[in-house]
Amino acid sequence: MAIRPRCGNVYRVDSSVAREVLLRHFLAERERDVDTAMATVSAHPSWLLPNRRVEGRDAVRALYERSMPLLPEGWFDESIRALDDSQITHWGDAHCVIEYSDEYAMHRGWVMVIHFDDDGMIRSENAYPPPGSSLPTNRGADFEGLPGVVPHS
Repeated sequence: MAIRPRCGNVYRVDSSVAREVLLRHFLAERERDVDTAMATVSAHPSWLLPNRRVEGRDAVRALYERSMPLLPEGWFDESIRALDDSQITHWGDAHCVIEYSDEYAMHRGWVMVIHFDDDGMIRSENAYPPPGSSLPTNRGADFEGLPGVVPHS
């Protein structure tokens, strides 16, 4: 079972279960396998990216279909390596914070906050790149107009 009672009807995700879900997710991203990545995502996801929020499974799927091919070789290898680095990865009751250090050249300065739902599935990914990040962001002219893609500042 992915959850266990903590107090009242507040639940805590077992970090070992959450870690396995996140590992499956990162492995799927590395293989550019959208279907397997989506199998780790909750029913009502919300991703926070620079200048936009991506809400709902259809919008998150579109994000993955357009973003995965743009990410450089090795990007997901660093993400996978970070899962077992207690210097930068910290687990909470229902979330994981990854504060990438200089040891992670492609992610240097990035902060990722991943939240899990009561079933241990990924509910949200919040990405905070460092100023001047050069990660490609061209997801197509129509991406911003898709349902569930909401600009924010």
